[in-house]
Amino acid sequence: MRTPTAKTLMRPLTMLAWAALAHAASAGSASAATPSDTLVVGFDAKPKSGDPRLIGTDANSQYLEELRFLPLVSFDDSGAVRFVAAEKVTAEGKLGVKVKIRKGITFANGRALTADDVVANYQLQMAGRPGLPPSPRKGAFEAVKEIKKTGADEVVFVLKEPDAAFVVNLVIGLLPKEALDAGPEDLVGKGYESGPFVLEKASDAEWVLAKNPKYAAAPHGGEVPKLQRVVFKVIPDNNTRYAALVKGDLDLVQNTIDADKVMEIRKKQSSRFDVTTRTSASTTFMAFNFKEKAFQNPNVRKALAKGINRDEILQYVLQGLGSKASSMFPPGLPYHAAIPDVGYDPAGAMALLDQAGLKDPDGKGPQSRLKFTLKVPTNKERIAIAKAVAGQLKRVGIDMQIESLEFGTFSKQLSDGLVSAWIAPWTGYKDPDHLRFVFHTDQAPPVGGNRGFYSNKTVDKLLDDARAELDMAKRVPLYAEAQRLLSDDSPYVYLWYKLNHVVTAKNIKGYKLYADGRYVSLTEVSK
Repeated sequence: MRTPTAKTLMRPLTMLAWAALAHAASAGSASAATPSDTLVVGFDAKPKSGDPRLIGTDANSQYLEELRFLPLVSFDDSGAVRFVAAEKVTAEGKLGVKVKIRKGITFANGRALTADDVVANYQLQMAGRPGLPPSPRKGAFEAVKEIKKTGADEVVFVLKEPDAAFVVNLVIGLLPKEALDAGPEDLVGKGYESGPFVLEKASDAEWVLAKNPKYAAAPHGGEVPKLQRVVFKVIPDNNTRYAALVKGDLDLVQNTIDADKVMEIRKKQSSRFDVTTRTSASTTFMAFNFKEKAFQNPNVRKALAKGINRDEILQYVLQGLGSKASSMFPPGLPYHAAIPDVGYDPAGAMALLDQAGLKDPDGKGPQSRLKFTLKVPTNKERIAIAKAVAGQLKRVGIDMQIESLEFGTFSKQLSDGLVSAWIAPWTGYKDPDHLRFVFHTDQAPPVGGNRGFYSNKTVDKLLDDARAELDMAKRVPLYAEAQRLLSDDSPYVYLWYKLNHVVTAKNIKGYKLYADGRYVSLTEVSK
């Protein structure tokens, strides 16, 4: 079979598709602009939920959550903790976290946020409600023994054991306590939002946020919005989303334009658009389901790592918008571990497959040593990456089939443990305890992010010990050792740290790109 070269990694668009995009681009200069009081943002997938009780498995839902429902804490553009509904958070010994609630915050119905609301929201996260599935973020609060109101504007979280990362989990959007028994569909139009925007309309095609006239938390939850509305248009197809941008139907698209199109805009459409990039808190990886026998052998996982040429994919598919990854956390973070890079080594990959008992069945013939299916969301860039990886692995005798799924279906199958292997990013980690969420035995779905059902008791203990240690200087070596063990065990093949990018129309002013991709600065945007 013909071996693909680097230059054939990306299948070119048909002439018809190119013509359509060219027509859209030319039409853009003549098309009517979006309304002057409205910002139109392009989304790649519909948010799975607008209910803080159910949010936790997709980024788009979390991005909109904070714009509507204020949390106790959030993060600034660099990823550092900032207080929102919490005015102050202090330790009460080793097992207590006291939160002083900021005065003056109100819901859109005019009622003030109280300590009773905070207690009720977090009790629900832990215990759930009849008729609602467990919160995807329940696992973050497994160390909480009780939550108690200790004053009109003060609550204390009492922990069963020390948890150094606990504060960064206080990001749940807060509902008034009387809303907690309502169904998800009953949260709209009732004045339950406390953030800078309220939800005006939600459909498969778009989510419309309107300025909250009762917003009273500026600047802590974001500035008072300068625009009247933000419309998030859901356009799953990358080419259609790009065409909508160049036509003038979208004002802003963040991280969902293919890298080649970003470069094209930068080179050929700089008079109409601005392109901004920055280092992201995002790590793309290939992961495996450990219930599958083939992936239980570490030599198979290491062979896959050696069989992927990341330099080639970064150059030809991602157009240089990223750098190679060798561990979960990118350089510059205090808990980054300097793990040696797994280089591209086809001969080494085949030797490891031999050691795993997966011998070459027919020399240079067409039969493969290993066959499996990799699932990805229906996303042009993700599919292009998967095709590139498949072509590279074929060179070492691995037949990797690709199945693309609508995002909601992909997410559900992943949560249900029905995916053998997948490529995805982790985005927005705020503490090294993220490793526990992803790799600890006790964090398998539905309570955590260990979607491959990986288990290593030595890693578990290191992550438990690090979580219980309050001194970051003492935590870092524990996480470094855990990352060394994980590197040797290879439950993930780390691929790259991707650059964040946003494309904005020239008339858009004030938007700030956040490291974790959140849209908090939409409140500062003007046209």
